[in-house]
Amino acid sequence: MTARTDIEEKALHWFVVLRDDDAPESAWLDFQDWLEASPAHAAAYDAIERLWVDLDDHAASAATETPVINLAAARARRAKTRSPWLGAAIGIAASVTLAVGLFLWLTPGSQVYATTDAPLTVALEDGSHVYLNRHSTLDVRFDGDKRSVSLTEGEAAFDIAHDPAHPFVVAAGDHQIEVLGTAFNVLNHGDRFAVAVERGVVSVSPVNAPEVRLVAGQALAQRGEQTPALSQISPYQTSPWRQGVLVYRNRPITDVADDLSRYLGKPVMLSKSTRALRFTGALRIGDEAVMLKQLQDFAPVRVDASMREIRINAREAG
Repeated sequence: MTARTDIEEKALHWFVVLRDDDAPESAWLDFQDWLEASPAHAAAYDAIERLWVDLDDHAASAATETPVINLAAARARRAKTRSPWLGAAIGIAASVTLAVGLFLWLTPGSQVYATTDAPLTVALEDGSHVYLNRHSTLDVRFDGDKRSVSLTEGEAAFDIAHDPAHPFVVAAGDHQIEVLGTAFNVLNHGDRFAVAVERGVVSVSPVNAPEVRLVAGQALAQRGEQTPALSQISPYQTSPWRQGVLVYRNRPITDVADDLSRYLGKPVMLSKSTRALRFTGALRIGDEAVMLKQLQDFAPVRVDASMREIRINAREAG
């Protein structure tokens, strides 16, 4: 077996392993190590993933686990069904419940999407796609030559259609991201802000810091007005939440607590003895008890959960 064939075989192995909902958290960490070991590994995995996407597109059915909204189609339906007596109400937002945990507000020139306990895929009229995470809010404004959205809360992965004449701008709190055509992930929650680039180049304007250009495999994270932290990542690990997993590499445990609070819908309190801890591990999104057990398996902590809150304390020696 040649070296190239061996790499392709390994890439296929990882693709099959990670598509299994029961893949252990350790597999995600091992996969990331393998992916970052050589550019040839990433290229082989990319080829397999693109082939699967092409096949999946041909075989796609109407059924899907994640709701999909086509913005252009929604606008067309509204235009066709609008009657004269609605004229006086055009300036009033219409709040519509589309599915469990999903709401859409329609206003002239703006569409606001808010998710609770389920993700959402939004197909924009320019061919771009936004994958909105749980407990997130997105305001879409396409006005003439401007392509802009605002991630007012939560997290989203973006796959932006290339259009050099019309940059795509994402506002996230006091931060701004501008791209021409690329794929990236954005987090805007509380005082946390983060961008990770899967493909292309993005321009990021952090708070109280110079503009930064990020390319595929780079990430920026910032808390409040602290100095932004740059890091190298695998381009294939920019939004692991889309595959039902949260992956951490030497991250502050405060970030983990923040994520758990978002996903589980209750406060997560850290004791003084745990706040300086760093965390490396993977948590499978889902049942609260399972996520908390995984945290205890990876970190030297004890977790106490109640109906109202979760407390994380240092694990006692012995």
